[in-house]
Amino acid sequence: MISSRQLAYVRAVARELHFTRAAETLRIAQPALSQQIRKLERQLGVELFARNNHGVELTAAGAALLEGAERILSDLAAVEEELLGWAHGTRGRIRLGSARGLTVRLARLLAAFSEAHPAVEVELREMTTGEMTAGLHAGRLDAATVAVSPRLDDARLAYRSLGEEPLVLITAASSGPASSGQDGVMPVAALDGADLVAYPPGSVVREIVLAALDAAGARPRFRFETRDTGTARALASFGVAAAIVPRSVAEEPGQPVRVIRLDPEPSWTPALAWSALRRPGPALAAFIDFVAPGR
Repeated sequence: MISSRQLAYVRAVARELHFTRAAETLRIAQPALSQQIRKLERQLGVELFARNNHGVELTAAGAALLEGAERILSDLAAVEEELLGWAHGTRGRIRLGSARGLTVRLARLLAAFSEAHPAVEVELREMTTGEMTAGLHAGRLDAATVAVSPRLDDARLAYRSLGEEPLVLITAASSGPASSGQDGVMPVAALDGADLVAYPPGSVVREIVLAALDAAGARPRFRFETRDTGTARALASFGVAAAIVPRSVAEEPGQPVRVIRLDPEPSWTPALAWSALRRPGPALAAFIDFVAPGR
């Protein structure tokens, strides 16, 4: 039977791809770590790591074991935190992934949550939706703010909506596109041929924007690509390219921009997601109810 210690050893070597560095993170001697990995390989009858003069590489069998190790070790940590929560009140650690475009809104919620639950530590990482769903499945994240789309209809995840929000066009504050009306509304079709900021693959906002453009028959020029809505706002503010962003991003303090509604109006639906296969511990349950109260 594989022990949790062996799984931790495999995870450390897989992350460092170097036995000496992995041993340092585990605070054990390198020969002892190498011996334990060899012992596990003999026990399983497969090679987990391919050794060479420069380090090690994960084999296909090693990758399969690593996926399970990440999930099992995450579950063990969650159980420990849950028991500590029952014993000492709501406490623990939450590894939270965040979609770009929700950072300012989420920062306000995190500040209020930290005040209400000072013994809960929240670690925040900005990621694409694809990265976050993979992290939730592998147990590397406890929760994530994702943009809901048809491809996120995943029975392995539980969701609570954070509310629907329109996407708007932002341009330089001094001179909006000539085709926009006095009421600040522009047909999506009018973006045909315009310079527009793009978002990278894996971004649900990118998918929503491309679908809206395609439905309107608009073919803009994507000369700039960024993961950061702040960068998109800066490019729009200086007239380099227009950008389509969540309305909350357009209304944040920052570089001055002109906000134009689109017709038809695309929208995104951010949601808080977590694994449906594992029961949330006290810390995560408190966070879920605080950030996305059941409706």
